[in-house]
Amino acid sequence: MKVYAGINVRARIDRFTQDEQNIVRNISNEFYISAGCKFLTIGQSEYRYFFLKFPDDKAIAFGAKDEIIVLFSPFDNFEPRTLDAIEKIQEANAGFRLDKICAFVISRDNGFLEKLDRTIKTQKESRLITPFTYQELAQRKDEEFFRQRIKKYSFERNLYDFDSPLRKDLYFFGRDDICQGIIDKHFAGQNSSLFGLRRSGKTSILLSICRRIANQAGYATLIDCQLLHLMSWNDALFFLSSTINDEHHCRLVIDKANYTSTNAPLAFIKDIDRIHKKLKKNILVALDEIEQITFDVSFSSNWRDGTDYVKFWHVLRSLFQRQDNPITLLIAGTNPRCLETPFILGGDNPLYGQIKAEYIPGFSVAQTKQMIETLSSYMGISIDEDIYTYLTREFGGHPFLMRQACSHIKSELDSRIKKHIDRLLFDSSIITFNDGVGHTFCEMVIGVLAEHYKDEYTMLTYLARGDILDFTELAESDQTYTQHLVGYGVLSRSQQGFDFKIDAVKKHLAKREKYKTLNLSNEEKLAEISERRNKIEQKLRKLVSQVLRTLHGEQQAKQLILAKHDTKKRTRFLALEYKHLFDANKYEIYLDDLRDLIRKDWEAGFRNIFSEDVERFNSRMILLNSIGRSDAHAKNVPDSDMQSFRGAMSWLEEKVGGYFS
Repeated sequence: MKVYAGINVRARIDRFTQDEQNIVRNISNEFYISAGCKFLTIGQSEYRYFFLKFPDDKAIAFGAKDEIIVLFSPFDNFEPRTLDAIEKIQEANAGFRLDKICAFVISRDNGFLEKLDRTIKTQKESRLITPFTYQELAQRKDEEFFRQRIKKYSFERNLYDFDSPLRKDLYFFGRDDICQGIIDKHFAGQNSSLFGLRRSGKTSILLSICRRIANQAGYATLIDCQLLHLMSWNDALFFLSSTINDEHHCRLVIDKANYTSTNAPLAFIKDIDRIHKKLKKNILVALDEIEQITFDVSFSSNWRDGTDYVKFWHVLRSLFQRQDNPITLLIAGTNPRCLETPFILGGDNPLYGQIKAEYIPGFSVAQTKQMIETLSSYMGISIDEDIYTYLTREFGGHPFLMRQACSHIKSELDSRIKKHIDRLLFDSSIITFNDGVGHTFCEMVIGVLAEHYKDEYTMLTYLARGDILDFTELAESDQTYTQHLVGYGVLSRSQQGFDFKIDAVKKHLAKREKYKTLNLSNEEKLAEISERRNKIEQKLRKLVSQVLRTLHGEQQAKQLILAKHDTKKRTRFLALEYKHLFDANKYEIYLDDLRDLIRKDWEAGFRNIFSEDVERFNSRMILLNSIGRSDAHAKNVPDSDMQSFRGAMSWLEEKVGGYFS
């Protein structure tokens, strides 16, 4: 049915106060008042609300498909807790197709808009609240008034940019199956695990699991192992039992004095049994950042050497192996080493073989579309259908990387009238994203491999730069290498071999490893030498130009540069501007000239940039000038010379790059 502005005959607006009825009628000139018109009491406060729908001519423009909650806040002073009423309304009206993110709030507080602005800044996960006051809606408003207000509080918010774990389900996408699978295991008395790359949404999943179990009258406690590793094993057991006791309001006395190194195992088991008896249900204990209390990995020596690890897990294993197990475990983190290593300290690893390591998969195209299309619609952004496929492929379905890329694209759209993402905009924006902050994000995401799985990380660098033989040799030496890379969703496996699943990571590593490829032909060596020398000479000219001008001023610096010529030749270049002396098309200035200029002002201006003894700097520059001219004569470049060139050039690129960063 088509939707037009107006009021449904069954909408009982007569339940409202006279001024609220007037407001509803004024709103009905632009929107359809569909239902609701009810009361809600929270504590001593009473709220009134109704539902509205956007007419068909506005629904597409504003991305509003479902009914919107409109809440009256009839108090002279707005408090942020007022927004909690919207959640209660949503729960009480589950039979209606209510928008889960958008809501309108009408407050009697004339300072409401400013107060809401402050609230939104501190609560990034808040709903999209479009605010109004009783006073401004007491008179009829035109379509442009509503359009501008909705635009400010919806379209101008960047819903892509969530960089912290999600503590509500408002913006939680694509992980329902994972959550439900772990919950089903818990209620069946089975343990589970969850591992993934950084920023893969792991902690958001754990928080959602705990919320859902609580909504099903169950019990779950999330423990951050970043706290546990600061304690001894027996204090960690006390922290576990007391946290569970406090969170679920058991009101039992948990005495820390009982948790000595001798008595802690029995005290912990006794206290957990008391909690279990009180709650009458088993408890899910989710241990996040498990690597923090894992042997060989933890920052704390007592956990890293394995002694506290073994004692802690022997106690927990004695509980979850019982037939009437009072707890089930959910072990989560970036590193599943605790589940994969059979022996520790000359004995069995108490966790080995108990729980299978499960990894967080990347989003499918359908999941990517659900997340990005939903968020985009609230910001007034439309997207070509094929973009979801490109986005999923580029970032391997990694939700954080995809949202950050879309956030970058949104910054491009903010200056445009038409908010639409097509293939041309996507391609150009992804290039600038990957060349900029995307590199940092990619390194952060796969940093777990560089830290804990150095061989696997090395394999990625081989594959990125095309050294397939070296990659295959490492892969065949230990099958767990590729199991990790496939599990983390970095690589995919087919009959043809392995390939990157996250194209952005491949580009990131390929760019960084570009000049490390082995077994080059002579033509490839000459091409690399020429490319790198040309790039560094341009940057070095700019560096020397800036430093000399700072030290001497343009006129004196100009004389220093021209000093290499005799008087007659020098006269020819006196008419050139200072900046033109560093333009290869207007003045002959070579790498050797730059070396001499740097040496002459070493102590005064260049020593801090290159952080070297002047003679070591000089010898490296001579080497680069010698080998670096190989392409001019098309001569053969021995592997030893190529290695020397790469070492010296990488050093120079790092120093010059550091100056301009």
